[in-house]
Amino acid sequence: MFKIFQEYKSISWLLAQEKYIDFSPNYQRMGRVWNKEQKQLLIDSVINGFDIPKIYFQFMPQNNNTLCYNYAVIDGKQRLEAIFDFLKNELALSDPFVFINDADKKYSNIAGKTFFEIDNVAPSIISRILEYELCIVFMDTDSPDIINETFIRLNSGVAVNTAEKRNASGGNLAQQMKTLYMTSPFFTDKIRMTNARYAHFDLALKFLMIEMGYEDLGKKTVDRFVSSEKDFDIECQQALERVKSKINCFINEFDDKDKLLSKKSLIVTLYSIVDEIPVGKLKKFIKYFELSREIAMGREDKINSDPKMIEFTRLLQQGADKKFSLDGRREIMLEYLHIFLTIE
Repeated sequence: MFKIFQEYKSISWLLAQEKYIDFSPNYQRMGRVWNKEQKQLLIDSVINGFDIPKIYFQFMPQNNNTLCYNYAVIDGKQRLEAIFDFLKNELALSDPFVFINDADKKYSNIAGKTFFEIDNVAPSIISRILEYELCIVFMDTDSPDIINETFIRLNSGVAVNTAEKRNASGGNLAQQMKTLYMTSPFFTDKIRMTNARYAHFDLALKFLMIEMGYEDLGKKTVDRFVSSEKDFDIECQQALERVKSKINCFINEFDDKDKLLSKKSLIVTLYSIVDEIPVGKLKKFIKYFELSREIAMGREDKINSDPKMIEFTRLLQQGADKKFSLDGRREIMLEYLHIFLTIE
């Protein structure tokens, strides 16, 4: 089944429907990508009556009694977040805001004010906001592939990054990765990496690929993996259990938001050799390794610096996901591990 149609709905209708809207279905990008100025500009457009781009909603399946949502956001999440931030008094108009249809300057005093503050001095503007009609396209389908394809097509011209596209590919693989990075303390507590633009999804996916024997984590290889393993077969399930076991080693040794776990490529390298590191030595080793690298890179006389550490740093920065870089970093880190274990 597939139906698509559009209707104009007021912001007051949207406000009434908020609790029935799923803002974060599997295919969605992470929220809060827009900055304050972008959100203020959208509210400016609403008040002044300018058109804003269409918003796309999926009708949620009616036969799933476990869901309380009527709709899921396919496209327009950032616009909706801006609108709700303003309605909830979490966003004010910009200081230079001007109401265009105000020849006698009756509303010049609303610039810089929040929704509640405007309601006190200019309730007619609030009515104007709530009556503003959004063009909403509704998609009624029970096919996840159609929804995922729609999301990617709609966002392909607005800088959707690679991890977001992979997350939007759907299937059990994407869901399993999402569950991992949203529930494991390794991702939620230990690493000092934000999850902006699905960075945690990307890291979890690369851990899984390492466990499945992949030696190259470049874009084309990962894209093929996501496409071919969408159903998450028994081999993927077994690999995921190994991932969970290994990241538990990190959970047991590292502090929350540990600065030693702030660089994705370094984390991937360390993960790839974690089986070689004795229990209880993981943090000590990477601290020793990073101190050695800092000393080498800090020397003005690079000729007499440790060439392997200089090479390791270069490989972190150039083609970090390619096989040659992964192999090179792993080899260098293993050499330092052997040195570390002899002096411990």
